[in-house]
Amino acid sequence: MNKKKLIGTIVFLMGVCLIGISMYITSQVEQGKLKANRAQQQVDQGSGLFSGNPVTKEIGKGITGSAQRKIDEGMQQISDYTVIARIAQISGIILVILGLGVVFVGKPSRK
Repeated sequence: MNKKKLIGTIVFLMGVCLIGISMYITSQVEQGKLKANRAQQQVDQGSGLFSGNPVTKEIGKGITGSAQRKIDEGMQQISDYTVIARIAQISGIILVILGLGVVFVGKPSRK
């Protein structure tokens, strides 16, 4: 195997690995979205119980405030990891195409 084909194969495999990593990150992000949505529903339900008058509304904010902050932080992390997964996916596709191009289209090197 000549150097160009070896390099093309390595680039191709790196691309496949990046695509696999992006798929894993995406699946974890989807699980995180489900958990965050369930938590948000529970916080909304808890806030609804305390929204009867201004005094209980403030008590409800105190009780659900920390949970809401955690949900907001989680949603920010979900957004960050979604961007990372998209970049990994696009980079992986580019590397796969480049690797295949080098292996199959590249001119053989002269010795």
